[in-house]
Amino acid sequence: MTKGSGFTIKVKMNKTSQILKDHGLDENGRVTRFLRDDADRLMNPFIPMDNGMLRRLKTYPSNHEIKYTSPYAKYQYYGKLMLAKNGSSWAKKGEKKVLTSRNLKYHTSGTGPKWDQLMLQRRKNDLIKDVENYIKSGG
Repeated sequence: MTKGSGFTIKVKMNKTSQILKDHGLDENGRVTRFLRDDADRLMNPFIPMDNGMLRRLKTYPSNHEIKYTSPYAKYQYYGKLMLAKNGSSWAKKGEKKVLTSRNLKYHTSGTGPKWDQLMLQRRKNDLIKDVENYIKSGG
């Protein structure tokens, strides 16, 4: 009868951050960029609409950010009226506006403040499915 032979198995794994990077899941990865772009597309119908500038004036500072650049983007996003010192909603060039507690009235149905959250309430499953399909297709 022979004696049992012992052996050792060592498993070496990359750091989590490296695994995420290798699969495009880090903050600057291709999957993250796809998620940003798809969220941007899905959010668009929820962004308040007048002349379309709020929806169009934006930049992408990184693969995981969307920055709305119109002068009124911030107060539209938070949904609060801002007024000039004289109480007007119109301010002279360079004049600062003051935030009020009054809610803005949105005239385009389905749009409103915090349009990222509106989109997630109504389209989160679509976003998840799109990202899953992107990853499965080798994106």
